[in-house]
Amino acid sequence: MTDPQQPAPDFDPWAPAPSTRRSRRPAPFTDPGLPAAAPSGPLQFHEPPVPSPSAYRAPAFGTDMPGGVGQMLDGDKRRLAKVRASRAGGIGALLGALFTSRRDPERMARAAAGAQAPVVTGRRIAVVSTRGGAGKSTAAALLGRVYSAVRSDTIAVLDLDPGAGSLGLRLGTENAAPIDVLGTAVTAGSLPGAGELAGMLGHAAPNLFATGPRTAGGRGAPLDSRALREGSAALSRYFPITLLDCPTTLDDPATAAALADCHGALFVLPSTLSGMDNALAQLAGWFADRHLATVPLTLLVLEQDRASALTATALAGRLSSLGLRAHAIGYDRHLAAGSRISLARLAPAHRLAATELAAELLADANAVR
Repeated sequence: MTDPQQPAPDFDPWAPAPSTRRSRRPAPFTDPGLPAAAPSGPLQFHEPPVPSPSAYRAPAFGTDMPGGVGQMLDGDKRRLAKVRASRAGGIGALLGALFTSRRDPERMARAAAGAQAPVVTGRRIAVVSTRGGAGKSTAAALLGRVYSAVRSDTIAVLDLDPGAGSLGLRLGTENAAPIDVLGTAVTAGSLPGAGELAGMLGHAAPNLFATGPRTAGGRGAPLDSRALREGSAALSRYFPITLLDCPTTLDDPATAAALADCHGALFVLPSTLSGMDNALAQLAGWFADRHLATVPLTLLVLEQDRASALTATALAGRLSSLGLRAHAIGYDRHLAAGSRISLARLAPAHRLAATELAAELLADANAVR
């Protein structure tokens, strides 16, 4: 793991490497190449902390599918995973090159250092939403990719959504065991060894592990909310950072279980008028709840439609004007493709936004004792 006291490199570490193929078209501007992945250490056991009130203050705010069926999509998954963010051409590219300063590389270095902050005991971050299709699983997978890219320790992303969510698709772990199986294994009396647990989890990267989708009639009997809470907490002991991809709606028992033990929460909403309206109504109830009001909360506005009349940046600005902490990630062609996420294929501005979000979430989580 990079020493946070040492200056971070002054470049975007996930920019795609320049192509060596000859082309008749002028080569587009690219950032320096993608560095080799840092070696990951073995899974470690971390004693789970008991979250307690921190300095955070709430703002004042009023079966597996049959092989033939699954294989039909394999070609699409591979093709869409290679979709890159659109690059500006012509006069747009020229103006971008003329007016781009060195502030973005410096911001990336600071954000990466924040995401590399030491973790003494395991931190759990719940990713929630109250609308289907808002981008909750996309955000959870994206954060997992960022943390695993800048850290040498292990990261876990747990899929708690009983509705066969898209987390496995975004991380490439569709065939991994669901948390219903793993939760039972780690609460059955004797904890499995780190190597045994690693073999049960899906491998999205050398140091990024994930559970598979939970499906009706799938592997393992569905866990009740209490067993799910205990299983999630037990699994998080092995990882410095655990991301919990919660079911849609805050009323779901699995979401409530995750929020009861988390050290921070990310609320994801789409950049639409109805998404904003729904979020404001839900947040009013959030801050009226005695427990939730003490959970460090960050909002993320995701722009899913290139032609949207409301931009993620504009909506995040409105939320910030209400005293809420809001981040924005604009339309990104690679994220919108819906397949496996690769940081190298994101637009540089969106890689920066995701890394700054990861740094803020970890800082909040580390402040909870």
